[in-house]
Amino acid sequence: MSGKRQWPYVWQHVDGLGEVLTRGTFDGLPVLAWGWAPKNLLATYRQLQAMGRRPGGHAPVAALRFQHRRPGLRAQDFALLYLVERSVPKRTATCDQLNALALALQARRICQPARGGCGEEQTYYPSTISRLCHECETRTRFWERHAAEHGYYARPAA
Repeated sequence: MSGKRQWPYVWQHVDGLGEVLTRGTFDGLPVLAWGWAPKNLLATYRQLQAMGRRPGGHAPVAALRFQHRRPGLRAQDFALLYLVERSVPKRTATCDQLNALALALQARRICQPARGGCGEEQTYYPSTISRLCHECETRTRFWERHAAEHGYYARPAA
């Protein structure tokens, strides 16, 4: 078989590592093969999250090339690698932000009286389309009306 190798071995400079053997470039970043990235120096975004850190506005320094074995997924994929030493701790929410979030989530659990609902807080989040609890959806026949308004096929009641 003749021809150029798609992912040739190339010596390139990688921030934090110096001159290393790479497998070419991807979006302008040096590509490291699986197992070639030192775990104490480089990490993916998810690995940084697991460490309680984030990139902090720094651009990735390399890409990691790996292959999927499960059918239905791309044969090869890339993950961006960030320098661990440049990462910063994750931000934590203030008390005011947490309180505002709690109020917003509580408001989402209320069955909407403006749509014919009971106005009571539910233990679950009602549908984002109807904003009604299950009992009010049944009582107002919301889904039958919604299907008719949007041209969906409605089965006749048995």
